[in-house]
Amino acid sequence: MTSVIGEAEYSSYGKEAATLDREILKQLAIEELVEIIIDQGKSIENLTNRVVELEKEIEKLKVSRDLETIT
Repeated sequence: MTSVIGEAEYSSYGKEAATLDREILKQLAIEELVEIIIDQGKSIENLTNRVVELEKEIEKLKVSRDLETIT
């Protein structure tokens, strides 16, 4: 991320949504806020894709387990 806020400052709230501080966000420029939103959107997309992968794996394991109990 290339922005006016320092990398250390960004990492203190940009990496984890739970640590976003309202007062810090109020001080950021629109461009910086947009960057954070885009980064969060990418993270959400990645996490959603991972959940779908894990759900598919769970279904495969259920089928495998069911086949083992039949034989």
